[in-house]
Amino acid sequence: MNKLTIVIISILCFLPTNSEDDCALVYSIASYALSHSKKALKANNFEHQMYYSGKTLESYQRITEGFENCDCENLTETILDITSDAEKAADPADWDRGRYYSKKVYNSTQELITVLDIWAESHSQPESPNTLEQ
Repeated sequence: MNKLTIVIISILCFLPTNSEDDCALVYSIASYALSHSKKALKANNFEHQMYYSGKTLESYQRITEGFENCDCENLTETILDITSDAEKAADPADWDRGRYYSKKVYNSTQELITVLDIWAESHSQPESPNTLEQ
């Protein structure tokens, strides 16, 4: 029984429960959203533009879910604004309006990734002196 308890405790200690993992997931999904929004901008017909904008919207819906457990800076309003623009890009009135919102989502996603980069850099753990000497 003691061995089983020790094994369970040691497994629980190594499970990722910190918010950095959640923020890494948000960063990863934001990278996918950036890729999809770029494809939407490069699309040469209306259906492809709407398809890739829809994929971008799906990514932002996943970001919204993953962002709940992330203690990154308060970016909830920014993500909601980008999601709103992604909805408009996924179901536009015409080609020009779809391109406008796709470009807006693309630029906003780049800014979001930059903010997440800055947050990750400021919350990274400093290297120990022993690793610097090697």
